[in-house]
Amino acid sequence: MKVRCKTNKIDNSFTQDTATRLERYISISDSELDIEIGKEYTVYGIEFWDNCPWIYICADSYDEYPKPFALDFFEITEQKLSSYWVLNSKDTYNKKVKTQFVFCEWADDDSFYEKLIDEDEACVITFEKYRKAMDIE
Repeated sequence: MKVRCKTNKIDNSFTQDTATRLERYISISDSELDIEIGKEYTVYGIEFWDNCPWIYICADSYDEYPKPFALDFFEITEQKLSSYWVLNSKDTYNKKVKTQFVFCEWADDDSFYEKLIDEDEACVITFEKYRKAMDIE
């Protein structure tokens, strides 16, 4: 799946309801996100927050792990879902449902993303393998 950034800040292009929803997670009303307008990105995973999709992308080629961004900031340029993704849906500790499209290792390990950020060697190697594969899909 590929997306192109259409805006990098919460501005008047969003409805008030959408802006309010986004501001629950993003505290940069007047600032810009670390994404480039017009740039196309590969999506490495999707997670639903408040029933809305957040995509995991690497904003720069040198990023070591993907970061979540609301799909509201992008237009989908390639709709095909990655062949490496599985649908993962389960209850969380706070009685909510967590739904994702991610690769198996991420889906099977509730702390995979945190370990990836913390530079766990096995997680880094796993992400790099999938990143290379998804980049050429």
